[in-house]
Amino acid sequence: MERSDIENHYRENRREIESRLESFESLKDSGEERKFKELVFVILTSQTDAEKAWEATETLENRNLLYKGKKKEISTVLEAEGIQYAEEKSGYIVENRESLSQPTLADPERKLKISQKIDESNLNQSREWFAENVKGMSWKGSSHFLRNIGYGDDFAIISGHIINVLHELGILETLEPPSGKKEYLEIENKFQDLAENLETGAKELDLVLWSMRTGKIFK
Repeated sequence: MERSDIENHYRENRREIESRLESFESLKDSGEERKFKELVFVILTSQTDAEKAWEATETLENRNLLYKGKKKEISTVLEAEGIQYAEEKSGYIVENRESLSQPTLADPERKLKISQKIDESNLNQSREWFAENVKGMSWKGSSHFLRNIGYGDDFAIISGHIINVLHELGILETLEPPSGKKEYLEIENKFQDLAENLETGAKELDLVLWSMRTGKIFK
């Protein structure tokens, strides 16, 4: 892959990419359940095709299991939908639903409180909170989640595909994924530099590279 290939692809698909990013931006004002749906989707994408993960998330919601289902009920659906590590991820969904619904002094009602964990004045801190406190979510996952609900324009979603592209372009010397916060942010800085050199944003570049690999502009 050459940098010119990326530039040409972005130019040819810019309108569709911008439309998709606008749809992410619109979720900033969505309700707590809608944000939780995106959080579940991101957790399911680990080791699983993104479209398959989204279909499974939709199935859980349509069967009224996403917000109320028990672990076994959720696991049964995930297994049927071909989600990797279905039992483990079903546990994450239930645990996260519980932990993100804890009453507080300011809001004693037991309901999802995801928006309370997002500080627009310090999104880096918010991303770290999700990475460290949400089961099944890593730095990549927390970056992906916040991007999908309209936050963190400069966050990079350092997937294996992104690692491969950066290596192919000579930006990274190794194909090893980041092992923690320090390495993740180092690679993210390189990704942001590439985006700047290509005169795109990080979120635009992520969708460009995704669509170059899959032929689709998705999530």
